[in-house]
Amino acid sequence: MPDAIIKLENVSYAYPRSRNWALKKLDLEIGEGEFLAVMGENGAGKTTFCRLLNGIVPHSQGGEFRGAVTVDGELTIGTLASLTRKVGMVLDDGETQLFSDTVRGEAAFGPENLLLPGDEIEERVRFALEATGLAQYANAAPGTLSGGQKQRLAIAAALALGGKILVLDEPTSQLDPAGAGEVLSLIRDLRERQRVTVIMATHNSEEAAAFADRICVLKDGAIAACAAPGSIFCDSALLENCGIRPLGPDILRPSGEGILSAGNTMPVIQIDNLSFSYDSGNNINNVNIIDNLSLDIADNEITAIIGQNGGGKTTLLKTITGLLRPTGGDIFIRGKNTREMTVSAISAEIGFVMQNPDRQLFADTVYNETAYALKNTAIPEDEIRVRVEAALAAVGLTEKSNVFPPALSRGDRAKTVIASVLAMGSKILILDEPELGQDYRSSRRIMDIMQGLHERGYTIVFVTHNMVLAAEYARRIIEIKGRKGNGN
Repeated sequence: MPDAIIKLENVSYAYPRSRNWALKKLDLEIGEGEFLAVMGENGAGKTTFCRLLNGIVPHSQGGEFRGAVTVDGELTIGTLASLTRKVGMVLDDGETQLFSDTVRGEAAFGPENLLLPGDEIEERVRFALEATGLAQYANAAPGTLSGGQKQRLAIAAALALGGKILVLDEPTSQLDPAGAGEVLSLIRDLRERQRVTVIMATHNSEEAAAFADRICVLKDGAIAACAAPGSIFCDSALLENCGIRPLGPDILRPSGEGILSAGNTMPVIQIDNLSFSYDSGNNINNVNIIDNLSLDIADNEITAIIGQNGGGKTTLLKTITGLLRPTGGDIFIRGKNTREMTVSAISAEIGFVMQNPDRQLFADTVYNETAYALKNTAIPEDEIRVRVEAALAAVGLTEKSNVFPPALSRGDRAKTVIASVLAMGSKILILDEPELGQDYRSSRRIMDIMQGLHERGYTIVFVTHNMVLAAEYARRIIEIKGRKGNGN
Protein backbone atom coordinates (compact mmCIF):
# COMPACT_ATOMS: atom_id res chain seq x y z
CA MET A 1 0.00 0.00 0.00
CA PRO A 2 1.24 3.59 -0.68
CA ASP A 3 2.43 5.73 2.21
CA ALA A 4 -0.44 6.46 4.59
CA ILE A 5 -2.02 9.89 4.29
CA ILE A 6 -4.65 9.10 6.95
CA LYS A 7 -4.12 7.13 10.16
CA LEU A 8 -6.71 6.13 12.74
CA GLU A 9 -5.23 4.84 15.98
CA ASN A 10 -7.54 3.23 18.56
CA VAL A 11 -10.29 5.73 17.74
CA SER A 12 -13.58 5.65 19.64
CA TYR A 13 -16.31 8.26 19.64
CA ALA A 14 -19.68 8.78 21.37
CA TYR A 15 -22.14 11.57 20.58
CA PRO A 16 -23.24 13.95 23.35
CA ARG A 17 -25.74 12.43 25.78
CA SER A 18 -25.33 9.02 24.18
CA ARG A 19 -24.54 5.92 26.20
CA ASN A 20 -23.29 4.05 23.15
CA TRP A 21 -20.08 4.35 21.17
CA ALA A 22 -20.78 5.36 17.57
CA LEU A 23 -17.26 4.20 16.67
CA LYS A 24 -15.24 1.62 18.58
CA LYS A 25 -11.45 1.22 18.67
CA LEU A 26 -10.77 1.84 14.99
CA ASP A 27 -7.27 1.17 13.70
CA LEU A 28 -6.81 1.88 10.01
CA GLU A 29 -4.37 3.38 7.53
CA ILE A 30 -5.45 4.86 4.18
CA GLY A 31 -2.78 5.22 1.51
CA GLU A 32 -2.17 8.36 -0.51
CA GLY A 33 -4.15 8.14 -3.74
CA GLU A 34 -6.25 5.21 -2.49
CA PHE A 35 -9.99 4.86 -3.08
CA LEU A 36 -11.54 3.43 0.08
CA ALA A 37 -15.25 2.56 0.16
CA VAL A 38 -16.94 2.43 3.57
CA MET A 39 -19.95 0.13 3.75
CA GLY A 40 -22.42 -1.15 6.32
CA GLU A 41 -26.08 -0.83 7.19
CA ASN A 42 -27.70 2.33 8.57
CA GLY A 43 -26.32 3.08 12.02
CA ALA A 44 -23.06 1.22 11.45
CA GLY A 45 -21.04 4.44 11.78
CA LYS A 46 -20.29 5.38 8.15
CA THR A 47 -21.24 9.06 8.40
CA THR A 48 -19.46 9.44 11.73
CA PHE A 49 -16.37 7.85 10.19
CA CYS A 50 -16.45 10.38 7.34
CA ARG A 51 -16.80 13.28 9.75
CA LEU A 52 -13.72 12.17 11.65
CA LEU A 53 -11.53 12.94 8.67
CA ASN A 54 -12.12 16.69 8.48
CA GLY A 55 -12.53 17.27 12.21
CA ILE A 56 -16.30 17.77 12.30
CA VAL A 57 -16.11 14.94 14.81
CA PRO A 58 -15.44 15.89 17.53
CA HIS A 59 -15.01 19.68 17.03
CA SER A 60 -18.51 20.56 15.82
CA GLN A 61 -20.40 17.63 17.33
CA GLY A 62 -18.91 17.53 20.82
CA GLY A 63 -19.18 14.21 22.63
CA GLU A 64 -16.40 11.92 23.86
CA PHE A 65 -13.42 11.25 21.60
CA ARG A 66 -10.56 8.83 22.24
CA GLY A 67 -7.52 7.90 20.20
CA ALA A 68 -5.89 9.86 17.37
CA VAL A 69 -6.73 10.71 13.75
CA THR A 70 -3.84 12.00 11.64
CA VAL A 71 -4.57 13.55 8.23
CA ASP A 72 -1.59 14.41 6.01
CA GLY A 73 0.64 14.66 9.04
CA GLU A 74 -1.79 16.74 11.13
CA LEU A 75 -3.84 15.63 14.12
CA THR A 76 -7.51 16.44 13.59
CA ILE A 77 -7.88 17.28 17.26
CA GLY A 78 -6.05 20.52 16.39
CA THR A 79 -7.59 23.33 14.33
CA LEU A 80 -10.29 22.89 11.71
CA ALA A 81 -9.04 25.75 9.54
CA SER A 82 -5.99 23.98 8.12
CA LEU A 83 -7.97 20.77 7.50
CA THR A 84 -10.32 22.57 5.09
CA ARG A 85 -7.36 23.06 2.74
CA LYS A 86 -6.70 19.34 2.74
CA VAL A 87 -10.10 17.64 2.96
CA GLY A 88 -13.11 18.30 0.74
CA MET A 89 -16.34 16.94 2.22
CA VAL A 90 -19.67 16.08 0.58
CA LEU A 91 -22.40 15.19 3.07
CA ASP A 92 -25.08 12.57 2.52
CA ASP A 93 -27.64 15.34 1.97
CA GLY A 94 -25.78 17.72 -0.33
CA GLU A 95 -28.57 20.30 -0.13
CA THR A 96 -27.64 21.10 3.48
CA GLN A 97 -24.28 22.42 2.22
CA LEU A 98 -25.79 24.91 -0.22
CA PHE A 99 -26.37 28.52 0.78
CA SER A 100 -25.07 30.83 -1.98
CA ASP A 101 -27.39 32.65 -4.35
CA THR A 102 -25.94 31.16 -7.55
CA VAL A 103 -24.36 27.90 -8.62
CA ARG A 104 -21.16 29.70 -9.53
CA GLY A 105 -21.10 31.47 -6.16
CA GLU A 106 -21.48 28.14 -4.38
CA ALA A 107 -18.49 26.64 -6.20
CA ALA A 108 -16.43 29.78 -5.63
CA PHE A 109 -17.21 30.14 -1.92
CA GLY A 110 -14.46 27.82 -0.63
CA PRO A 111 -11.62 29.14 -2.83
CA GLU A 112 -12.66 32.73 -2.05
CA ASN A 113 -12.38 32.02 1.67
CA LEU A 114 -8.89 30.62 1.06
CA LEU A 115 -8.03 34.09 -0.39
CA LEU A 116 -6.82 32.61 -3.66
CA PRO A 117 -6.06 34.88 -6.65
CA GLY A 118 -9.06 35.73 -8.80
CA ASP A 119 -7.74 33.94 -11.89
CA GLU A 120 -7.19 30.73 -9.93
CA ILE A 121 -10.67 30.92 -8.41
CA GLU A 122 -12.20 31.30 -11.87
CA GLU A 123 -10.23 28.32 -13.19
CA ARG A 124 -11.20 26.13 -10.24
CA VAL A 125 -14.87 27.06 -10.59
CA ARG A 126 -14.82 26.44 -14.34
CA PHE A 127 -13.21 23.02 -13.87
CA ALA A 128 -15.57 21.98 -11.05
CA LEU A 129 -18.77 23.00 -12.85
CA GLU A 130 -17.74 21.47 -16.16
CA ALA A 131 -16.64 18.27 -14.46
CA THR A 132 -19.99 17.87 -12.73
CA GLY A 133 -22.12 18.91 -15.72
CA LEU A 134 -23.34 22.18 -14.20
CA ALA A 135 -21.60 24.78 -16.36
CA GLN A 136 -24.85 25.75 -18.10
CA TYR A 137 -26.48 26.43 -14.72
CA ALA A 138 -23.72 28.75 -13.42
CA ASN A 139 -26.10 31.68 -12.90
CA ALA A 140 -29.04 29.63 -11.60
CA ALA A 141 -30.14 29.67 -7.96
CA PRO A 142 -29.22 26.39 -6.22
CA GLY A 143 -32.76 26.11 -4.89
CA THR A 144 -34.10 25.71 -8.43
CA LEU A 145 -31.95 22.65 -9.19
CA SER A 146 -33.21 19.08 -9.02
CA GLY A 147 -32.15 16.90 -6.10
CA GLY A 148 -29.47 15.20 -8.17
CA GLN A 149 -28.16 18.51 -9.51
CA LYS A 150 -27.86 19.82 -5.96
CA GLN A 151 -25.78 16.76 -5.12
CA ARG A 152 -23.54 17.49 -8.11
CA LEU A 153 -23.14 21.07 -6.91
CA ALA A 154 -22.03 19.92 -3.46
CA ILE A 155 -19.42 17.75 -5.17
CA ALA A 156 -18.36 20.68 -7.38
CA ALA A 157 -17.86 22.89 -4.32
CA ALA A 158 -15.64 20.22 -2.76
CA LEU A 159 -13.66 19.79 -5.98
CA ALA A 160 -13.08 23.54 -6.22
CA LEU A 161 -11.24 23.51 -2.89
CA GLY A 162 -8.52 21.47 -4.59
CA GLY A 163 -7.60 19.42 -1.53
CA LYS A 164 -5.60 16.19 -1.53
CA ILE A 165 -8.41 14.22 0.10
CA LEU A 166 -12.05 13.94 -0.95
CA VAL A 167 -14.55 12.50 1.55
CA LEU A 168 -17.92 11.54 0.10
CA ASP A 169 -20.89 10.41 2.17
CA GLU A 170 -23.32 8.67 -0.21
CA PRO A 171 -22.43 11.05 -3.07
CA THR A 172 -24.46 9.28 -5.74
CA SER A 173 -27.58 8.52 -3.71
CA GLN A 174 -29.58 11.19 -5.57
CA LEU A 175 -28.04 10.65 -9.01
CA ASP A 176 -29.43 8.65 -11.88
CA PRO A 177 -27.26 5.69 -13.01
CA ALA A 178 -25.71 7.62 -15.89
CA GLY A 179 -24.96 10.63 -13.67
CA ALA A 180 -23.53 8.44 -10.91
CA GLY A 181 -21.23 6.74 -13.40
CA GLU A 182 -20.07 10.11 -14.73
CA VAL A 183 -19.31 11.48 -11.25
CA LEU A 184 -17.44 8.35 -10.16
CA SER A 185 -15.49 8.28 -13.42
CA LEU A 186 -14.57 11.91 -12.77
CA ILE A 187 -13.37 11.02 -9.29
CA ARG A 188 -11.35 8.12 -10.69
CA ASP A 189 -9.73 10.49 -13.19
CA LEU A 190 -8.87 12.94 -10.41
CA ARG A 191 -7.10 10.14 -8.56
CA GLU A 192 -5.05 9.26 -11.60
CA ARG A 193 -4.15 12.83 -12.59
CA GLN A 194 -3.77 14.51 -9.21
CA ARG A 195 -3.32 11.58 -6.81
CA VAL A 196 -6.40 12.55 -4.83
CA THR A 197 -7.29 10.20 -1.97
CA VAL A 198 -10.98 9.25 -1.93
CA ILE A 199 -13.04 7.93 0.97
CA MET A 200 -16.63 7.16 0.00
CA ALA A 201 -19.43 5.86 2.20
CA THR A 202 -21.93 3.97 0.07
CA HIS A 203 -24.71 1.38 0.05
CA ASN A 204 -24.14 0.66 -3.62
CA SER A 205 -22.36 -2.68 -4.01
CA GLU A 206 -21.69 -2.28 -7.73
CA GLU A 207 -20.09 1.15 -7.28
CA ALA A 208 -17.87 -0.09 -4.46
CA ALA A 209 -16.78 -3.14 -6.44
CA ALA A 210 -16.06 -1.15 -9.61
CA PHE A 211 -14.21 1.84 -8.17
CA ALA A 212 -12.72 1.05 -4.74
CA ASP A 213 -9.27 -0.34 -4.05
CA ARG A 214 -10.44 -1.56 -0.65
CA ILE A 215 -13.73 -1.78 1.19
CA CYS A 216 -13.93 -1.10 4.92
CA VAL A 217 -17.04 -2.76 6.36
CA LEU A 218 -18.43 -1.31 9.60
CA LYS A 219 -20.72 -3.16 11.99
CA ASP A 220 -22.05 -1.41 15.11
CA GLY A 221 -19.22 1.13 14.93
CA ALA A 222 -16.38 -1.40 14.64
CA ILE A 223 -14.42 -2.60 11.63
CA ALA A 224 -15.81 -5.99 10.63
CA ALA A 225 -13.52 -6.37 7.61
CA CYS A 226 -11.22 -4.31 5.40
CA ALA A 227 -10.02 -5.90 2.17
CA ALA A 228 -10.14 -5.76 -1.61
CA PRO A 229 -13.65 -5.83 -3.14
CA GLY A 230 -13.16 -9.37 -4.42
CA SER A 231 -12.56 -10.68 -0.91
CA ILE A 232 -15.47 -8.74 0.59
CA PHE A 233 -18.07 -9.83 -1.96
CA CYS A 234 -16.98 -13.46 -1.85
CA ASP A 235 -17.83 -13.61 1.87
CA SER A 236 -21.58 -14.24 1.89
CA ALA A 237 -21.72 -14.57 5.69
CA LEU A 238 -20.08 -11.14 6.11
CA LEU A 239 -22.49 -9.54 3.64
CA GLU A 240 -25.53 -11.03 5.38
CA ASN A 241 -24.29 -10.09 8.85
CA CYS A 242 -23.50 -6.50 7.86
CA GLY A 243 -26.54 -5.83 5.65
CA ILE A 244 -24.65 -5.42 2.37
CA ARG A 245 -26.33 -6.39 -0.87
CA PRO A 246 -24.43 -9.09 -2.80
CA LEU A 247 -23.34 -8.27 -6.31
CA GLY A 248 -26.03 -9.21 -8.81
CA PRO A 249 -26.30 -9.54 -12.58
CA ASP A 250 -26.32 -6.40 -14.68
CA ILE A 251 -29.75 -4.91 -15.16
CA LEU A 252 -30.40 -3.32 -18.51
CA ARG A 253 -31.80 0.18 -18.54
CA PRO A 254 -35.37 -0.03 -19.88
CA SER A 255 -35.96 1.64 -23.21
CA GLY A 256 -39.73 1.47 -23.39
CA GLU A 257 -39.88 -1.88 -25.17
CA GLY A 258 -40.61 -5.11 -23.38
CA ILE A 259 -41.81 -3.29 -20.26
CA LEU A 260 -44.69 -4.88 -18.43
CA SER A 261 -47.90 -3.03 -19.07
CA ALA A 262 -51.14 -2.80 -17.17
CA GLY A 263 -53.32 -4.26 -19.88
CA ASN A 264 -56.80 -2.81 -20.20
CA THR A 265 -57.26 -1.97 -16.52
CA MET A 266 -59.07 1.36 -15.99
CA PRO A 267 -56.51 4.11 -15.17
CA VAL A 268 -56.76 5.90 -11.85
CA ILE A 269 -54.39 8.64 -13.05
CA GLN A 270 -54.60 10.00 -16.60
CA ILE A 271 -52.10 12.59 -17.81
CA ASP A 272 -52.96 14.31 -21.09
CA ASN A 273 -50.37 16.51 -22.86
CA LEU A 274 -48.97 17.77 -19.56
CA SER A 275 -46.50 20.65 -19.65
CA PHE A 276 -44.83 22.53 -16.83
CA SER A 277 -42.17 25.24 -16.65
CA TYR A 278 -40.68 27.17 -13.76
CA ASP A 279 -40.52 30.93 -14.03
CA SER A 280 -36.75 31.24 -13.51
CA GLY A 281 -33.58 29.54 -12.36
CA ASN A 282 -32.21 26.44 -14.02
CA ASN A 283 -35.00 26.30 -16.60
CA ILE A 284 -33.12 28.11 -19.35
CA ASN A 285 -35.32 30.48 -21.39
CA ASN A 286 -38.34 29.01 -19.60
CA VAL A 287 -38.28 25.82 -21.68
CA ASN A 288 -40.76 23.32 -20.28
CA ILE A 289 -39.34 20.93 -17.69
CA ILE A 290 -42.22 18.64 -18.74
CA ASP A 291 -43.33 19.00 -22.35
CA ASN A 292 -46.53 17.40 -23.72
CA LEU A 293 -46.29 14.27 -21.58
CA SER A 294 -49.13 11.77 -21.72
CA LEU A 295 -49.43 8.55 -19.74
CA ASP A 296 -51.89 6.48 -17.71
CA ILE A 297 -51.44 4.79 -14.34
CA ALA A 298 -53.72 1.78 -13.93
CA ASP A 299 -55.61 0.86 -10.80
CA ASN A 300 -53.72 -1.54 -8.49
CA GLU A 301 -50.41 -1.56 -10.35
CA ILE A 302 -46.88 -0.88 -9.13
CA THR A 303 -45.17 1.59 -11.44
CA ALA A 304 -41.53 2.71 -11.28
CA ILE A 305 -40.56 6.03 -12.86
CA ILE A 306 -36.93 6.38 -13.88
CA GLY A 307 -34.88 8.93 -15.81
CA GLN A 308 -31.96 11.29 -15.61
CA ASN A 309 -31.63 14.00 -12.96
CA GLY A 310 -33.37 17.20 -13.98
CA GLY A 311 -35.65 15.34 -16.39
CA GLY A 312 -38.80 16.25 -14.47
CA LYS A 313 -39.56 13.17 -12.32
CA THR A 314 -40.11 15.05 -9.05
CA THR A 315 -41.87 17.86 -10.91
CA LEU A 316 -44.23 15.29 -12.41
CA LEU A 317 -45.09 13.92 -8.96
CA LYS A 318 -45.72 17.41 -7.63
CA THR A 319 -48.07 18.24 -10.49
CA ILE A 320 -50.00 14.99 -9.95
CA THR A 321 -50.40 15.75 -6.24
CA GLY A 322 -51.38 19.39 -6.78
CA LEU A 323 -48.29 20.95 -5.20
CA LEU A 324 -47.55 22.43 -8.63
CA ARG A 325 -50.19 23.37 -11.17
CA PRO A 326 -49.68 22.45 -14.85
CA THR A 327 -48.84 25.21 -17.32
CA GLY A 328 -50.47 23.09 -20.02
CA GLY A 329 -52.49 19.91 -20.37
CA ASP A 330 -54.62 18.08 -17.82
CA ILE A 331 -54.36 15.50 -15.05
CA PHE A 332 -57.33 13.36 -14.10
CA ILE A 333 -57.61 11.38 -10.86
CA ARG A 334 -60.36 8.79 -11.03
CA GLY A 335 -61.90 10.87 -13.81
CA LYS A 336 -61.72 14.22 -11.97
CA ASN A 337 -59.65 17.02 -13.47
CA THR A 338 -57.15 18.27 -10.86
CA ARG A 339 -57.67 21.82 -12.16
CA GLU A 340 -61.08 21.62 -10.47
CA MET A 341 -59.76 20.03 -7.24
CA THR A 342 -58.15 21.61 -4.20
CA VAL A 343 -54.86 20.27 -2.87
CA SER A 344 -56.82 18.92 0.09
CA ALA A 345 -59.18 17.02 -2.22
CA ILE A 346 -56.25 15.59 -4.16
CA SER A 347 -54.54 14.49 -0.92
CA ALA A 348 -57.65 12.52 -0.02
CA GLU A 349 -57.07 10.48 -3.17
CA ILE A 350 -53.26 10.37 -3.28
CA GLY A 351 -50.71 10.05 -0.49
CA PHE A 352 -47.30 11.59 -1.29
CA VAL A 353 -44.03 10.61 0.38
CA MET A 354 -41.27 13.09 -0.48
CA GLN A 355 -37.57 12.40 -1.07
CA ASN A 356 -36.68 13.64 2.40
CA PRO A 357 -39.20 12.34 4.97
CA ASP A 358 -37.94 14.81 7.57
CA ARG A 359 -39.71 17.61 5.69
CA GLN A 360 -43.05 15.99 6.44
CA LEU A 361 -42.47 15.32 10.15
CA PHE A 362 -43.24 17.84 12.89
CA ALA A 363 -45.31 16.17 15.65
CA ASP A 364 -43.93 15.01 19.00
CA THR A 365 -44.71 11.28 18.63
CA VAL A 366 -45.15 8.80 15.81
CA TYR A 367 -48.79 8.35 16.83
CA ASN A 368 -49.55 12.08 16.78
CA GLU A 369 -47.75 12.47 13.46
CA THR A 370 -49.90 9.75 11.93
CA ALA A 371 -53.07 11.23 13.43
CA TYR A 372 -52.33 14.90 12.72
CA ALA A 373 -54.16 15.33 9.41
CA LEU A 374 -57.12 13.28 10.62
CA LYS A 375 -57.55 15.53 13.66
CA ASN A 376 -58.12 18.44 11.30
CA THR A 377 -61.21 16.71 9.90
CA ALA A 378 -64.61 15.88 11.34
CA ILE A 379 -63.70 12.21 11.81
CA PRO A 380 -64.61 10.95 15.32
CA GLU A 381 -61.73 10.26 17.74
CA ASP A 382 -62.56 6.54 17.93
CA GLU A 383 -62.26 6.19 14.17
CA ILE A 384 -59.03 8.19 14.17
CA ARG A 385 -57.55 5.76 16.69
CA VAL A 386 -58.61 2.75 14.60
CA ARG A 387 -57.13 4.27 11.44
CA VAL A 388 -53.85 5.25 13.10
CA GLU A 389 -53.37 1.87 14.75
CA ALA A 390 -54.07 0.09 11.47
CA ALA A 391 -51.63 2.34 9.59
CA LEU A 392 -48.87 1.86 12.16
CA ALA A 393 -49.41 -1.90 12.09
CA ALA A 394 -49.16 -1.88 8.29
CA VAL A 395 -45.69 -0.31 8.39
CA GLY A 396 -44.47 -2.13 11.49
CA LEU A 397 -44.33 0.85 13.86
CA THR A 398 -46.88 -0.19 16.50
CA GLU A 399 -44.19 -0.60 19.15
CA LYS A 400 -42.73 2.82 18.35
CA SER A 401 -45.94 4.85 18.45
CA ASN A 402 -44.72 7.00 21.36
CA VAL A 403 -41.25 7.67 19.97
CA PHE A 404 -40.16 11.19 18.95
CA PRO A 405 -39.90 10.90 15.11
CA PRO A 406 -36.44 12.53 14.74
CA ALA A 407 -35.08 9.86 17.10
CA LEU A 408 -36.02 7.12 14.63
CA SER A 409 -33.78 5.68 11.95
CA ARG A 410 -34.21 7.17 8.48
CA GLY A 411 -36.08 4.04 7.42
CA ASP A 412 -38.55 4.35 10.28
CA ARG A 413 -39.00 8.07 9.61
CA ALA A 414 -40.00 7.20 6.05
CA LYS A 415 -42.39 4.56 7.41
CA THR A 416 -43.95 7.21 9.68
CA VAL A 417 -44.75 9.39 6.67
CA ILE A 418 -46.17 6.35 4.87
CA ALA A 419 -48.35 5.60 7.90
CA SER A 420 -49.59 9.21 7.89
CA VAL A 421 -50.81 8.99 4.31
CA LEU A 422 -52.26 5.51 4.85
CA ALA A 423 -54.30 6.78 7.78
CA MET A 424 -55.89 9.38 5.51
CA GLY A 425 -57.41 6.55 3.49
CA SER A 426 -55.60 7.26 0.22
CA LYS A 427 -55.56 4.22 -2.05
CA ILE A 428 -52.90 5.68 -4.33
CA LEU A 429 -49.40 6.12 -2.90
CA ILE A 430 -46.68 8.09 -4.66
CA LEU A 431 -43.12 7.89 -3.34
CA ASP A 432 -40.20 10.01 -4.52
CA GLU A 433 -37.03 7.90 -4.24
CA PRO A 434 -38.06 5.85 -1.19
CA GLU A 435 -34.63 4.18 -1.13
CA LEU A 436 -32.78 7.50 -0.77
CA GLY A 437 -30.36 7.28 2.17
CA GLN A 438 -31.51 3.77 3.05
CA ASP A 439 -29.30 0.73 3.38
CA TYR A 440 -30.05 -2.49 1.52
CA ARG A 441 -32.29 -3.98 4.22
CA SER A 442 -34.22 -0.75 4.87
CA SER A 443 -34.90 -0.24 1.16
CA ARG A 444 -36.22 -3.77 0.89
CA ARG A 445 -38.42 -3.35 3.99
CA ILE A 446 -40.05 -0.22 2.57
CA MET A 447 -40.63 -1.84 -0.80
CA ASP A 448 -41.96 -4.99 0.87
CA ILE A 449 -44.53 -2.76 2.61
CA MET A 450 -45.46 -1.34 -0.79
CA GLN A 451 -45.76 -4.85 -2.20
CA GLY A 452 -48.06 -5.81 0.67
CA LEU A 453 -50.24 -2.75 0.07
CA HIS A 454 -50.38 -3.57 -3.62
CA GLU A 455 -51.70 -7.01 -2.74
CA ARG A 456 -54.44 -5.27 -0.74
CA GLY A 457 -55.55 -3.21 -3.76
CA TYR A 458 -53.39 -0.09 -3.51
CA THR A 459 -51.87 1.65 -6.53
CA ILE A 460 -48.17 2.37 -6.01
CA VAL A 461 -46.01 4.79 -8.01
CA PHE A 462 -42.36 5.31 -7.08
CA VAL A 463 -39.52 7.31 -8.57
CA THR A 464 -36.15 5.60 -8.31
CA HIS A 465 -32.61 5.51 -9.62
CA ASN A 466 -32.19 2.00 -8.23
CA MET A 467 -32.57 -0.39 -11.15
CA VAL A 468 -32.53 -3.40 -8.81
CA LEU A 469 -35.62 -2.16 -6.94
CA ALA A 470 -37.35 -1.17 -10.18
CA ALA A 471 -36.75 -4.59 -11.74
CA GLU A 472 -37.74 -6.52 -8.64
CA TYR A 473 -40.88 -4.68 -7.51
CA ALA A 474 -42.37 -2.75 -10.42
CA ARG A 475 -44.90 -4.28 -12.77
CA ARG A 476 -44.34 -1.42 -15.18
CA ILE A 477 -41.42 0.96 -15.72
CA ILE A 478 -41.78 4.43 -17.23
CA GLU A 479 -38.72 6.35 -18.38
CA ILE A 480 -39.06 10.13 -18.29
CA LYS A 481 -36.87 11.77 -20.88
CA GLY A 482 -37.31 15.34 -19.76
CA ARG A 483 -37.92 18.05 -22.31
CA LYS A 484 -38.00 15.76 -25.33
CA GLY A 485 -41.58 14.61 -24.84
CA ASN A 486 -43.49 11.68 -23.46
CA GLY A 487 -42.36 9.12 -20.94
CA ASN A 488 -41.74 5.65 -22.37
